[in-house]
Amino acid sequence: MSEDKSNKNRKEKTKITRYQWFIFAVALAGWTMASFDLNLYSFNLPFIMQDLHITIVQASILTSAIYAGAAAVVWLVGPILDTFGRKTIWQISLLFTALFTGFTILVTNFIQLLIVRVLSDGFSYVEFPTGITIANEEFPAKYRGSLYGWVQGGFPLGYFVAIGVSALVFSVIKDPLVAWRYAFLVGIIPIIIVLIMRFWVKKPERAKYTLLARKLLKEGKIQESEEITKKYKVDLNQVSKFPYNQMFTDPKVKKHTVITTFAEIFHELATPALFFFTSDVLIEYKHVPVSIVFPTLLIATALAFFGYGIMGHIGQRISRKWGSIIIGILGGSAVLFFAFSQGILETIIATIIYYPLVLSWNGTWWVYIAESYPTRARGTANSWQVGLNDFAWIIGSLIFGPAILILGFSLTYILLAAIPVYLGAILTIFAKYTKPDAELEEIVF
Repeated sequence: MSEDKSNKNRKEKTKITRYQWFIFAVALAGWTMASFDLNLYSFNLPFIMQDLHITIVQASILTSAIYAGAAAVVWLVGPILDTFGRKTIWQISLLFTALFTGFTILVTNFIQLLIVRVLSDGFSYVEFPTGITIANEEFPAKYRGSLYGWVQGGFPLGYFVAIGVSALVFSVIKDPLVAWRYAFLVGIIPIIIVLIMRFWVKKPERAKYTLLARKLLKEGKIQESEEITKKYKVDLNQVSKFPYNQMFTDPKVKKHTVITTFAEIFHELATPALFFFTSDVLIEYKHVPVSIVFPTLLIATALAFFGYGIMGHIGQRISRKWGSIIIGILGGSAVLFFAFSQGILETIIATIIYYPLVLSWNGTWWVYIAESYPTRARGTANSWQVGLNDFAWIIGSLIFGPAILILGFSLTYILLAAIPVYLGAILTIFAKYTKPDAELEEIVF
């Protein structure tokens, strides 16, 4: 009888419920909208610059400020996720993203644009660590990597939605100096739809148990706190500590924190060279016609979407750690091919290859980060890693311009792109191993 009950419980744990599919859809839609907001700004920046008389230097300052603001916001929000809960922050982040996306249509000068975009993109980036945390706590262990790999694909999906909305608005309003404002106005609608969907999201059960254990400990109810941790294991010696303190002092995770910190910085240091300045480099340095550049990038980004999902499945089979290592090495090799490419055709092929290979790291990496930290510090760990994204992007963006002027195309892409991607993969070899189908509490608690 007990064996039958055990088998039934095991089947229930491995089955994807309707609610888990709903979380999948909401998380995918939310990350798509966050990417949509970021890319809507990027696509319309040339017209914004013309309309508001913004110089290229001011645009550079604005972009750096957006990344710095995003890093500050997500680093601040991390401990709030672990001490006050996930759902409320998930709603607030998207609400403020919608609000400040709307305010973008009203700006009339550089300072107003700076304030509005730092707030909009800062809150949209909160979507990233919050969505990672909730989704990974809700998905069954057997499918955790596979499902979240596709959720991460929301970033290239957001890219396509931003293109679609901009194209639609610009086809109706012919003056681009007017049309960009309406693009942001239309952009509020899909964000609000996702916001409404989230009213049906529940607070993750394991997070509720952890918060309750912390509360009982603070009240001196040690026996009661021990009792409630029987279902979801919680280290009561650590749970009352500030989450960042746990990450860097808990013997279970402190080495892992240091290794993954530098792995993420190195990998994302390559992002500006590989993805922010791509169109400019292809046109100015590789002499690819504009008419070919944009279809090339669309194809490459479409392949990246499938790359995210495929790597999610691969990580579910061989572990997210080794999935990240393998795709990192393949990505670095693809960037070397791009760095040494000759002629338009070879350059286009190299671009279409490196885009999905480098981006597909995200299909395994973020599940790996989420599952390799305990529930008591998972939101903070995810936020820490997301903030490192922005930190690395600021450094990479500042270095890229002078580097390519001094070193030229090939050497710049070897030093600022291929080597950092390789280093991210190599460092991960020394990080914690996580069994792909293990329950979160079996990995670390």
